[in-house]
Amino acid sequence: MEDNSTTTNRENLGERNPLLTLAEHIRGKGAARVIDYHVHERHSRDAAMAKISEYIAAAEGRGITEIAFTTHLITIGPDVDLSIREEEIPEYIREIRMAQDGTRIKLLAGLEVDYFPGEERHLEAILRGNDFDFILGSTHYINGVDIGSQSQAEGYFANRSITEAADEYYKVWKRAIESGLFDVMAHPDYWRKYLRFYGRSASWGDYGSVLFDALDAMADNGVGLEVNTAGKRAGTGNYYPIQEFLVAAHEAGVKVVTVGSDSHTAGTLGYHLEDAIRQLREASFTHMSTFKDRKNTRISIGDMLERTRTRAKLGV
Repeated sequence: MEDNSTTTNRENLGERNPLLTLAEHIRGKGAARVIDYHVHERHSRDAAMAKISEYIAAAEGRGITEIAFTTHLITIGPDVDLSIREEEIPEYIREIRMAQDGTRIKLLAGLEVDYFPGEERHLEAILRGNDFDFILGSTHYINGVDIGSQSQAEGYFANRSITEAADEYYKVWKRAIESGLFDVMAHPDYWRKYLRFYGRSASWGDYGSVLFDALDAMADNGVGLEVNTAGKRAGTGNYYPIQEFLVAAHEAGVKVVTVGSDSHTAGTLGYHLEDAIRQLREASFTHMSTFKDRKNTRISIGDMLERTRTRAKLGV
């Protein structure tokens, strides 16, 4: 979810996408396999100008072979106006399927769903009633506090340790995992987005103990996690989650992992995703997942990166 409380453009359109340099050489000649599994188009009201056709054109120019559109679904709370309307969902899916007929880029119809305890049955009915390929789960609100809002997040951390705040977050995150609603959980340590604005920071030792129970639940339930490169654009200095988190997830037995730019404009499609894939490999993951009809297929990280190196050597 994009928060415009402090700047008018969280997407930093002036920042050069590192994939563009490669794209200048490979346009029209095929590409290494880069996939972006967190992309918002116009049905996300905080991406109201983003068009499917623009994403396709960007993907074709940057060597991106798959896009999972994950428009916001927010069923309760103060941010429902940012969400796709339930009655718009068939139209949204139809637009993606029609766009697929005109491109070789693999297009997936998905959602980023805000999880609220007590909304499980409502969400289940929506997800079962529509033909989705991929569902991201998100926890932007924790016990009534929007941690993705700079103005509200400060209160979430006030008068307690970072560990206490993280434990509260991961209790809700664990419930989302155990709900059975989601294929992958988005931006797993999103809670640290605004810490620097309050003169605070978080190290791995601050992540608390509840996280490890949540990772065990993730492995037991076959739910995945995402490496979300928007953390770098937000100024945190790295991606969501930090590298130690990925190592812990691998050690817990998590098998399903994806990467996503969290783009709300075609200008950031593919942002730093090759580096995100390398970070997964450094955490000892050997495979990533792709999805279709909410069924995942594992693909070799080594093969993906090797194709990237080979094309770079060939200058194509």
